[in-house]
Amino acid sequence: MPPKIAVLAALALAGCAQSEMIVLRNPQTGEIKECRTSSGASFFPIAQTVIDNSATRSCAEGYQRAGFVRMN
Repeated sequence: MPPKIAVLAALALAGCAQSEMIVLRNPQTGEIKECRTSSGASFFPIAQTVIDNSATRSCAEGYQRAGFVRMN
């Protein structure tokens, strides 16, 4: 693949990387919590998205241990 096309393909894929958001609800109190990360611009957006999504899942797991139920 020519270098210019490779750069354009990488930029196109970088725009597709999205951070995950998890919404949880406490069934006893009705309290709603959102777990998501909002990182700034990164030189490696796909890698940053993987890191962000891992942190989001860790956040949600903590709330689930406390009795919250995932809504999405």
